[in-house]
Amino acid sequence: MSVATSSSARKLSQILISSAIQRCRLSGNLCRLSISLKCFHDSNPPCVQISISDTGVGSSLVEFQDLDFQSLSLSTDNWDGVLSITTTGIRDKDIHHYYLNLKEAISSRTRLKNLPSKRKTMGTFSGTEICLSTMEEENVNDFIAWMVRFIRKILVLKTPNITMDLLVEHVDNFGSRCDHILQAIDDFDLTLTMPTIKCLVSGLEDHVLKHGNVVHKQCHSCFANRDHLYVGSGLASNTDNIRGAGQVVEAVIVIAPVSSQPCCWSMNCLTSQVMYFQDFTSCSISQPALHALTSIDWQNYGLRLRGNFVDGDDITVLEWEDNPFARMDIALHIYHKIVTLVPSRQRIPADRKLVKKAVKIALDDVKAKYGGIFLSTHALKIRKHAPELSRTIAKLITSSNDLDFQSECATFLGLHQFDAGREGVVESCIREKIIGIIETNDRKSKAERDAAPSLFKSECLCEEDCVDEENEDAAEDVSILDF
Repeated sequence: MSVATSSSARKLSQILISSAIQRCRLSGNLCRLSISLKCFHDSNPPCVQISISDTGVGSSLVEFQDLDFQSLSLSTDNWDGVLSITTTGIRDKDIHHYYLNLKEAISSRTRLKNLPSKRKTMGTFSGTEICLSTMEEENVNDFIAWMVRFIRKILVLKTPNITMDLLVEHVDNFGSRCDHILQAIDDFDLTLTMPTIKCLVSGLEDHVLKHGNVVHKQCHSCFANRDHLYVGSGLASNTDNIRGAGQVVEAVIVIAPVSSQPCCWSMNCLTSQVMYFQDFTSCSISQPALHALTSIDWQNYGLRLRGNFVDGDDITVLEWEDNPFARMDIALHIYHKIVTLVPSRQRIPADRKLVKKAVKIALDDVKAKYGGIFLSTHALKIRKHAPELSRTIAKLITSSNDLDFQSECATFLGLHQFDAGREGVVESCIREKIIGIIETNDRKSKAERDAAPSLFKSECLCEEDCVDEENEDAAEDVSILDF
């Protein structure tokens, strides 16, 4: 029987990996973060030894002072509650060793035991290693699978100065073997000089091309490369606000368009994964961030939100009434400019307004870069009338016996005068202009959409007529005149 994802080992692993990431960020140098699992399959019950080590700054131990069983709802069964801590700073002459017993009260003097230190003999370096053993996981393979998925989600961030790897050692009656499951990303050197949001874009594209890591290799039957994806990004922060918390919100949207051939994505087209990160580690989405997502006017982007839920991998999933794409995935990253070793549960929650702003900027970015993507529900209804309207206007032009009228219309449309009598050419040109105007106007804010552009850009319209058109209530009915 597998253990629920809320087991103590999994909760602590997330917290300890997050702390290691912060220590690497604080160093400002190239760092390695290694996770090692030693699994004793044949012991009764099965045992897992977990080691999380980094080459960041040495631990000040303040990051562990608020950790206890009550605050984290940790289980006291099948675990002694002891963390073994080995740490050293860049200027330290010694390597320090501690035992931290989380079963002890925070105020207890015996909670943290200082063990004999060891003199450095291998030059100047810094780093921390946290070890624990647990017999909580009855199915060790389930725990390994969970850890692999968790690390893969963190790798989506492609944190510029951190390379990560996961090593698993299996021990049973037949001996032991090691599996180097995850190693540093192939293009790590490229990410060192990239802004964090660019790294997030690249990481989410990789994640999407691997079908959300359902398979380990890119599927060439759907996409040859990332050029087939629609990508948008947005960034919002309150770092310039004196009262702000120095919080930065990055949002990335990656869309896999519908393929004309059978596609592996078709079964997931009515849902979108929302990968949520805080301070460069994966975690459950916060309530303010979730509220920001669900309060967006999705109809302004041609989508209708049906609901949301959290899947087995702790990823939020948005459900749509209808979705014209094969797949749409969203990544949110909330972090603070000032890096501190703050315990996870004391972190400042995401600013709802910043999250909403970043996501809307990302949506508008996609809308601006790719024609016809994320048109509002209103614009989609109007666009359906474009073929019929363009056909009617084209017939009026081509059926006229007035050659000067036809020539003038051809000039307005940007066509050669000899094309004025060809109905198919005129109709196609008018249809493209109508659709272009609809899409251009839909990218504007609602306040700007009142002034509809002229189809032929004729200068004969007087200012009084324009003023009258601007005062018309465009929202009363769905009409091509809105554009």
